[in-house]
Amino acid sequence: MIASLAPLFSGPLAAYGENLQIATEQDQALAASRLFQAEHFAEFIRTLAARHGTDDLLALTSIWSKWYFTSFLAPTLAASLLLQRDLPIALGDIGVALSAEGKPLGLRLQHDGNNLPPCSPFERFSTLMERHLEPVIEIMAGASGASPRLFWSNAGNTFEFVTTQLELHPLAAPGCTAPARAILESRLRPNGRRNPLFAPVHYKDVGTSEAQRLRRICCIRYRLPGIGYCSSCPLDHDKTPE
Repeated sequence: MIASLAPLFSGPLAAYGENLQIATEQDQALAASRLFQAEHFAEFIRTLAARHGTDDLLALTSIWSKWYFTSFLAPTLAASLLLQRDLPIALGDIGVALSAEGKPLGLRLQHDGNNLPPCSPFERFSTLMERHLEPVIEIMAGASGASPRLFWSNAGNTFEFVTTQLELHPLAAPGCTAPARAILESRLRPNGRRNPLFAPVHYKDVGTSEAQRLRRICCIRYRLPGIGYCSSCPLDHDKTPE
């Protein structure tokens, strides 16, 4: 656990204390710049596919991306929104810890970050979006043949879920998640480019006993053997998956 981030790991973040750690010489983490090199990542996914007995590289890469984003987005967003801490998560600065089965366990950082100066929401999350998610998603799309929109949807789904959970954190102050909400509610970036984290989910039947949180884009995890629909799946579950 990173000592300066320790106050974060209670309430909805209690399980994330070991996901971000300072890198050491003895660390077995793989440099992210190596893992997300196009040929290396494509071979990594093919190896996982053989291990899991599937040839559906698209669905496998999608579910792996969900594991990956989940492994670090919660503590990263919490550090930003609750502690005003900007973590060094640019792709060239981190290592990725993997289990023996190839599942992401979290990130290894060079240091514990810097205090955030006053900034706009897109400035606050510029390293995350432009120097981490964009290059990672480009590699994932290339390895799987899927549209980058699928992986941005996976990242956005986690981003939105974590933002909602942080509002329940003991350290949460009124309005603390406003910068993240601004990202989720902005169709365009300040430079006029499309914002790929815009509205990744929507809520149906709000205010009723059957309110539902639904993704805009299906993650297609159901195509893998033994894996069903996720709890936010937008598909009609009464239909047989194609």
